[in-house]
Amino acid sequence: PSDAAAAAAPPAKKQRTAPAEPAPPNRMLFVENLPDEATSLMLEMLFRQFPGFSGVQMVPQRTGIAFVEFGNEHEAGVAMQGLNGFKITAEHPMMITYAKKKSGE
Repeated sequence: PSDAAAAAAPPAKKQRTAPAEPAPPNRMLFVENLPDEATSLMLEMLFRQFPGFSGVQMVPQRTGIAFVEFGNEHEAGVAMQGLNGFKITAEHPMMITYAKKKSGE
């Protein structure tokens, strides 16, 4: 009986899905699913191997997320492809997307 509903819903590709409207490519990456013990230095060590790395911004109010800045959107995209899914710990594969730009905030 629920065949129509099942056909309408796309199959889940990952455990957690990306936002409905992904941000357009830009030079800032949004990194999720970080372990609580992750530090800006740990992320800097990972991301600085990619050209154009500019810096890491942890979010003090929330654990598990950070922003990583690159010189341009192409450099950010290369780093995102290289590290998306990288496991900092066995239980924490990084989820990397382009950061959404604040609009009117």
